Amino acid sequence: MDKNLIKKIDSKQEIRNDADYNQMTLFEVKEDISLEQIKSYCSSVKPNYNNGYFQILVFFKKPNSARFPDNPLTALHNDEKDSKNIKAVYTINNINGYSKLDYYENNSFESLAQSIEIQ
Repeated sequence: MDKNLIKKIDSKQEIRNDADYNQMTLFEVKEDISLEQIKSYCSSVKPNYNNGYFQILVFFKKPNSARFPDNPLTALHNDEKDSKNIKAVYTINNINGYSKLDYYENNSFESLAQSIEIQ
């Protein structure tokens, strides 16, 4: 995969009440990145995110718009400004095996999610 398509920006951990943690990792992606390209990337990096309770990978179209939500990480981004720059969100629950990619044709504010399970 072309290294210029997806670039990691930052990660943040949030300690849970049960002493485990949730982690969110922010990425920058090219605006025209395809569902197949993001799906392939998520499949290949999934083993790297097998610690903690929830792992949430958020793919932003513009690096200067990538930020962590003000609310708990698992509540995700509910601000319109953030949502207009989110291309995809990949959520992994390491406790029950849930692993789903939500891809948005335009962005998470204007487009319906195309949801794909990642094995």
